[in-house]
Amino acid sequence: MKNNTKNLSLNDVALVMSSRDNVAVAKTEILKGDSLLYCDTLITIKSTVPAGHRFALSDIKKGEKVKQYSYPFGISNGISIGSKVDGSNVSEIRVDYKKLLKGYTVPRMHTSLNKTDKTFFGYKRKNGEVGTRNYYVIIPTSLCASDIAKRIADDLDRDNKLKAAYPNVDGIVAAAHTEGCGSSDGVMIDRLLLTLKNTILNPNVCGALIIDLGCEKISASSFIKYAGNLSKYGKAIDMLSIQESGGTRKAVEKGKNLILKNLRKCSVKREPVSIKHLVIGAECGASDSFSGITANPLIGNTVDKIINSGGSAVLSETPEMIGAEETLIKRMVSKSVAMKFVKGLSWYKDLAKKLNTSMTGNFVPGNKKGGLVNLTLKSLGAVLKGGTTPIVDFLEYSERISRKGLYIMNGPGNDLESMTGIAASGANIFLFSTGGGATEGNLIVPVIKISSTTELYKKLNEDIDFNAGEIIDKNSTIGNLGDKLLDFVIAVASGKKTWADKWKKRSYQVWSAGKLSL
Repeated sequence: MKNNTKNLSLNDVALVMSSRDNVAVAKTEILKGDSLLYCDTLITIKSTVPAGHRFALSDIKKGEKVKQYSYPFGISNGISIGSKVDGSNVSEIRVDYKKLLKGYTVPRMHTSLNKTDKTFFGYKRKNGEVGTRNYYVIIPTSLCASDIAKRIADDLDRDNKLKAAYPNVDGIVAAAHTEGCGSSDGVMIDRLLLTLKNTILNPNVCGALIIDLGCEKISASSFIKYAGNLSKYGKAIDMLSIQESGGTRKAVEKGKNLILKNLRKCSVKREPVSIKHLVIGAECGASDSFSGITANPLIGNTVDKIINSGGSAVLSETPEMIGAEETLIKRMVSKSVAMKFVKGLSWYKDLAKKLNTSMTGNFVPGNKKGGLVNLTLKSLGAVLKGGTTPIVDFLEYSERISRKGLYIMNGPGNDLESMTGIAASGANIFLFSTGGGATEGNLIVPVIKISSTTELYKKLNEDIDFNAGEIIDKNSTIGNLGDKLLDFVIAVASGKKTWADKWKKRSYQVWSAGKLSL
């Protein structure tokens, strides 16, 4: 909304995230010459500020810190009150990891949100975990077996009689990937084995068919040996070799028959369970300036409520933590966890150097166009998805969670690779924020897409599940809208289909070792 009124209330056209901030975010375009009343100060806008962009609430002298969310995201090059804040007048802040670790103190437990006794209808597993979906997964050990895996899954997916016979099986899906043969080295083999194993161990999986070509580095039998006794987790497991079966047609038919035999073991019913069995995967993609204002803190609010009720959550995308390290370290339950986190960040930065690139590559042109000033500001907004509770541990990619609480997983910025790793860690539902309109799903975990603005929600009304834009245009509070989101999460966990479910968007992509993947 454009207007030329000279004495507007700032709260009508902009958002201030914290009383300690010295910048505000425009909710709508603010024209040059408009005057905004804020805390008894009349701020005259020096140049037009597009929606989602920032302007100074006071004079920020050269060398002073520029703050949002109460934390600095840059150093001022000299910014006068009412001026647009962007990359031309803000310099980057250098983070000293040694200083952060030296100043580490054990955080106080977060208690501001009450525990809830809400329940959802899920699939109880033998090991005590609970699924929000019930998938049978075909696991190819290599790229060479992935095509056959997809053929088997597609054939069974089209079988309406099979669907009618097993209404509680949400799908037979193939974890097709590009690794496991040829140039795959030891590190990649290790990562692939762990990811495939922990994909099967996800509580949304009832069983798996392990399929190989017959001559690759990882055979079906060697994978099963590596994975150990998966039946103790209640998983129905079988294996198939394409070459030994006599080729494509025979392998497809044999694979289908093996799966049909095992589906009886997957025919379980949903039961009411506590939300303490929810493990949230917090993800974002195609972020804009409002992602850190609406959708991300909304996800964080829901994560807090679930964790305070005994549940868990996993936050990943290491490149989107660069610049926000201090906010995260201050929440880690021990110095050893903080040191693991710093080690993971340092490893990622070293990999970037080896590949002759920079971590700032995660800050893409679309982020800048949307109003984000730099990578640090993007990161400060991104980590809000993790809420405010203490961080109990730092995981490597695809490593399984071992207790209740909030985790950080060392993972790539690529959405598909990140979600594959988070799903392997044990997440049974995703909360995915987007400002530009990321539409991907996940192979085995339902993905709830949350728009940062109402405009995007309306534009992609067959891809977005929940609108966080109400925080801007309906003045909804994060707390009240968070209650609605929690109810939506419970509905999806109980079987309600998301748009990604309806479109059968079943992405699966393993993060290749040695790939920076910003």
